[in-house]
Amino acid sequence: MIRYELHRLKVMVGHDPGDRSGWDFSLRRIYSSAPLVEGRPIEVSAPELAAELGALKSLSTNFHVCWS
Repeated sequence: MIRYELHRLKVMVGHDPGDRSGWDFSLRRIYSSAPLVEGRPIEVSAPELAAELGALKSLSTNFHVCWS
């Protein structure tokens, strides 16, 4: 199904305990380490980019996956 009907795959944020036709999936870890910019930490070199990286921590890591 993944090869020929990928368009039918639905991924929703959060868990859906009422739907038994799909799977709940949780990301265990988000790798958000930033590289050095010109040899300095990103917080010093590009604070605006560091803020965007920090915003990643507020994203959901729980999803419900099913076929339509």
